[in-house]
Amino acid sequence: MRWKKDWTMLVLLFLVLRTVYSLLGARTGSGPAPEPLATGPIYDAVNTLLHGGRFSELFVNVWMRWDTGWLLKIAAFGYAPADGTVSFQPLYPFLVGLLGRLGGDYLLAALLLSNLAGLAALILFYEVARAEGLDSPAALAAALWLAMFPTAFFLFSAYSDPLFLALALGAWRAARQKQWLAAGLLGGLATLCRLQGALLAPVLAWAWLASLAGETATPGAQLGFVWRLVTRRTGWQRIAQALRRPAWIGFLLPAAALLGWTLALRLSGLGSIPETLETHWGIRTVMPWSGVWLFLQRLFTTPRVFVDYIDLSTLVLVLALLVAGLRKLDPALSLYAWLTLALFFMRGTPPHLLDSFSRYMLSVFPAFLVLGRVRSRYLRIPLWALSFSLQIFLVMGFLDWRWVA
Repeated sequence: MRWKKDWTMLVLLFLVLRTVYSLLGARTGSGPAPEPLATGPIYDAVNTLLHGGRFSELFVNVWMRWDTGWLLKIAAFGYAPADGTVSFQPLYPFLVGLLGRLGGDYLLAALLLSNLAGLAALILFYEVARAEGLDSPAALAAALWLAMFPTAFFLFSAYSDPLFLALALGAWRAARQKQWLAAGLLGGLATLCRLQGALLAPVLAWAWLASLAGETATPGAQLGFVWRLVTRRTGWQRIAQALRRPAWIGFLLPAAALLGWTLALRLSGLGSIPETLETHWGIRTVMPWSGVWLFLQRLFTTPRVFVDYIDLSTLVLVLALLVAGLRKLDPALSLYAWLTLALFFMRGTPPHLLDSFSRYMLSVFPAFLVLGRVRSRYLRIPLWALSFSLQIFLVMGFLDWRWVA
């Protein structure tokens, strides 16, 4: 694709946000060292990787927070069966390890990788918004909604979230162009980055079925076509004919990546992700409806801290947007969003009301496509200001070890 002027706006937005985050990090690095709320052998090992010097102290080391330590441990020292690292997918730490060994600074490598992926995610999200029918101003507004979201700074932190989002958006963009093998490959890489990437398998399968009809004008028309396709003999004949072309194998790749990684963990004696979540993190994996019921029980029976109110507010907002999106979004995007929420609720026993939901909502990108359709600047600007103010508050709490997601 040729460079587009709107991409320049996104690059400028990225640079402004990166500058703001760096200044906040430098503020933290130049003051008294905050007391870490997460300690233990993992952090002791990772702290040996940090570089000295004023630049590193102000702009690099201050971002070694929470999950970053676990990802760097895997990048530098690999997985171990009993230390909790198995709950993290391998792609991001693998890439960080490659860059870290080349440059000698693992945390700086992680930040560079995440920031490049975050910029790619903003550009890809803009392109997805355009492909989904938003004009250029609305697509830019949707990207700004994403960037102003209270937890969007994780797209610039040493976390796997920006790489996952870029890969998931790339998979959907490729599917829109009916490049099924490319979509499946990107979806498989997304699965190796974050577990919910496996949900792209049914999403791409639906998109493939819908593509047999050509262009469908509305979500309702697409639903009707797919229903007739799978309930009529002529529809199955059409599917059988399409299966003769091997490109359909693409939508199996995300599920294959999950299966392959699961088998690799078992064969290497590292265990499994559900076992590690329960034994090390105290999080029991349950069915989604059980997770919703457990959440409702916690909602009315347990005391709450400030992060619970943030997680609850973002969940309510995203739910409202996705309900509105049922009539506005491509059904495959709605399927992806609702399946993602269902997967999040499978974490049945989190330590808080909603464990990290405000951060996880970044991957539910279809909700931001709905926000992009909000045309009123009198509504947009105050909400952007409010959301970004909350983001600054959360960044400062994150850097001071006072808030985790």
